[in-house]
Amino acid sequence: MFPIALLAMWLAAPPSAIRTVRLEHRVFTGLHEMDGNWAALLAASDGKVYAGLAYHGGDGHLAYYDSKTDRMYDAGNLTELCGESHLKRGPQSKIHAKFGEGKDGRIYFGTHAGYWWDYARFATKEGYPGAHWMAFDPKTGRVEDFGLGVPNEGVNTGAYDPLFNRIYGLTHPRGHFVYYDVATRRAVDKGRVNNFESICRTLGIDDEGNVYGSFGQGQIYRFDPRTDEIVELPARIPIREKGVSLGRDYFKSETAWRTVVWDSQTRQFYGVDESATILFSFNPRAGSGGEVRRLGQLSIPAYDDSREVPYATLSLTLGHDRKLYYGAAGREFDYGGSAGAATAHLITYDLNTAKREDLGEMLLEDGSRVLGTNAADTGPDGTIYMVGAIEVRPQAAKPVEAAGKIGDIYYRLALLIYHPR
Repeated sequence: MFPIALLAMWLAAPPSAIRTVRLEHRVFTGLHEMDGNWAALLAASDGKVYAGLAYHGGDGHLAYYDSKTDRMYDAGNLTELCGESHLKRGPQSKIHAKFGEGKDGRIYFGTHAGYWWDYARFATKEGYPGAHWMAFDPKTGRVEDFGLGVPNEGVNTGAYDPLFNRIYGLTHPRGHFVYYDVATRRAVDKGRVNNFESICRTLGIDDEGNVYGSFGQGQIYRFDPRTDEIVELPARIPIREKGVSLGRDYFKSETAWRTVVWDSQTRQFYGVDESATILFSFNPRAGSGGEVRRLGQLSIPAYDDSREVPYATLSLTLGHDRKLYYGAAGREFDYGGSAGAATAHLITYDLNTAKREDLGEMLLEDGSRVLGTNAADTGPDGTIYMVGAIEVRPQAAKPVEAAGKIGDIYYRLALLIYHPR
């Protein structure tokens, strides 16, 4: 059910009152069946933009866009890259966590499952083999497989730290904190940090290599690579009391941060919580356990303080203009599992003035709608990139190249491109 107050507001407004913002886009050539993307987006220093494309029940792909030549490339089928095409077990269906760029120029990541055999045969030989740690070398165009890192579990949250040259992750479904040390070729499991349904979906890494995540009722933990220990901090992020939201999956957590980004200028994190898209800052060096401040809300303004505010997306990035850019969902958005079709908005928050601005509904060059996003990053030149679902309009006598439907609208994945003024 669409929120009555929001629906009435939009019906009462004249068409000219609805703001829109135009974005460029590039489709992932030959990969129209890819059906999701979560967090896996990196605008690297050489102008290439990497995306992890998910395919539930099949093989995910690593793709990248070369902004200098305006060309899209498929870097490979993940199951093939892991050497598991003939195992007849669960496929490598996703890259579900953030990429990282190493000092050597390689792009580091971990894989994830998307076909769990309904959990019936989990951890048996018929089930998912487990996540692999990997690196893509843009100089050679080849992917190096470091091997099976987490048997029978996927990595659905992660980050890479160039200082210690480590790939970090949280596993699904057991919720363990794990990492891979690239230099020593050592995989480490530090044990369980949360339940599977409430694992935070972004790990934050500061400029000293400390790794942060959230757990429990908005509490924060820190992993210190120097001591190899996880410490619970007293700082807590602002969250809304969990309730029943229309269209929301019951198993979606509302007690963790959804995503955080590091700001090297202020040396603190900015993030949003899952429950109500509450914007907060987290200064890990303030006091003995860090300081959290609530800054506002990054949802579409009409949803402010509403119980029906859509679940927060992972589309948050810090622009060169000192503005946070956020892809806000118009309805509960999870690609084919969305509550229904709605147009996503592009929201900004100016860190200098504390002003939030709704730039409007995101439309493509031809007026097609952006139905939702779940990844964002900022390029070296300040370009804002996102990956999300775009509307596909059927054409007479032509097959529909789409991943599926959101509501009654066909969709496929695309790289979205926005140039701040």
